Amino acid sequence: MNTMDRVNELIQERGLSLYGLAKISGVSYSTLKNTLQRNGQLTVDTIEKICLGINISMSEFFAGKVLS
Repeated sequence: MNTMDRVNELIQERGLSLYGLAKISGVSYSTLKNTLQRNGQLTVDTIEKICLGINISMSEFFAGKVLS
């Protein structure tokens, strides 16, 4: 799974920008932007911060859908 593809799905679903996600998750904008530009993968710690920021579980992140 490309973690940045999943992040892009989540921010589009929520009407957020990458900058907005950075603000609510506490992950630096430069980390998100550089990872996206380099087609890299996020660390588990970064994914956890993103999940906390948008109020989803890690399972929901990796499942590719938000569970009810």
